[in-house]
Amino acid sequence: MNPARSAIIRVLLWCMLILSTAGSIHLLTGSPEPKSSTPGLRESIVLQDQSVAGFAAAFARAWLTWPASETPDAWEAQLKPFVPASLLNSNFPQPLAQGKTSQQVEAVFPIRVIRRGTNQFLVSVYAQTNLHPLVDLIVPVHLDASSQPFIANPPMMKPVAPPHGDAPPQTTSPAPDAVAAALRPTVVSFLQAYVSGQNNSDLSNYLAPGFSIQPLGGLFTWRSLTGLQVLGKGPYTVIATTDVVDPVAKRELSQIYVLHMVQSDGKWFVSSLQP
Repeated sequence: MNPARSAIIRVLLWCMLILSTAGSIHLLTGSPEPKSSTPGLRESIVLQDQSVAGFAAAFARAWLTWPASETPDAWEAQLKPFVPASLLNSNFPQPLAQGKTSQQVEAVFPIRVIRRGTNQFLVSVYAQTNLHPLVDLIVPVHLDASSQPFIANPPMMKPVAPPHGDAPPQTTSPAPDAVAAALRPTVVSFLQAYVSGQNNSDLSNYLAPGFSIQPLGGLFTWRSLTGLQVLGKGPYTVIATTDVVDPVAKRELSQIYVLHMVQSDGKWFVSSLQP
């Protein structure tokens, strides 16, 4: 396996570890999502979770970004839309490693929203920077009396290690080119709907029975599919590399998704998705 593919798959394995870790946090500390028999209330809960996730991702990008010419005062100014002044004035932690003078963010992605109460949330966000191949941020978000989000405490950040130390990633044989060509239209259409969709119904034509996922609600703007790897002999594992635009930072980002694809009645469906 060439070094580039090995690096991609290693990052994907790390992402899967984040998902597992976030799930464990939810089981240990999270409170159950409020149940509702009213469709309108259920939809409002989903929209609120999406809004909180987008806020946490935007904060993570601002917090981690430190241009070479940045001053502490300028950095605090870019955090003011997210962090109350009282918290900023209490030595809010800076994300730079010792001896480093700048940091650029390559990608941020909210993994999971954990409700801790009516107006309290923990958002798991992963981020890639020029200093950190992959970090896991747990961002505490609260809502004020006007339902506006704010950062309640400094985020917890830790590097994510491979599942088994330095163990090499598992490999799977590539699928024939004809399979990749057949899967490509469905992969593109699904990821476009996932990135830009607002409701679960936007994904209903692409998901296999028993699998459900919420779209990102326009967190990013779709640009293009730049890479597609299809592995296995069916069901297939698809590694999709995409370009999207962060409308908040107004910059293009590269995102990697791992999809598992199954076929039914001649059509392809997504049976799982991992960012």
